[in-house]
Amino acid sequence: MSSCKKRKVCCPTSCSSPEPLPKSCPAYGNFFNNTNLVTVLTGTAFPFNIQGPISGGVSLLNPTTIFIENGGDYKVNFVITDNTVVFGPNPAAFPHLPTVGLFLNNVQVSLEQANFGLEVTQAEGQGCKLIVGDTILSIPDNSILELRNITTQGPITTIITCDSVGNNVQLSLFKLS
Repeated sequence: MSSCKKRKVCCPTSCSSPEPLPKSCPAYGNFFNNTNLVTVLTGTAFPFNIQGPISGGVSLLNPTTIFIENGGDYKVNFVITDNTVVFGPNPAAFPHLPTVGLFLNNVQVSLEQANFGLEVTQAEGQGCKLIVGDTILSIPDNSILELRNITTQGPITTIITCDSVGNNVQLSLFKLS
């Protein structure tokens, strides 16, 4: 496994001195939540309770915040389950317009680039729906990244994840350059 440092060298564990920096040192992380229902209020971040493979200075700083030590262009993707079954057949709960966004260093990333959502207009459309996002971000050194509920429209702005087998929140990032 390599380690990428600010001095811009990679040191494989098999060497005792730094080697010249390859074009880009690997940096990636996979974070997910596999607990029961998770309720996320508008303006708050989705929690992660498990950290998968990580490398190159990417880590989980706390349950809702991902730390990126080494800047660059990163591909970021996420999947969230949205549970509309909890609303029951109540027509007053619809339309349900859950929206999520990425926040880099506590600033919301441009609307067109990193906000994703869905629209459930009637109780008949309820179920466990996926919100999926995929983007490329230029991330500076020593940054933090969060995935937040930014729902502002509709009668219910809270997002409740599905209580099913597997993950209810997942985010991965991969350094491209």
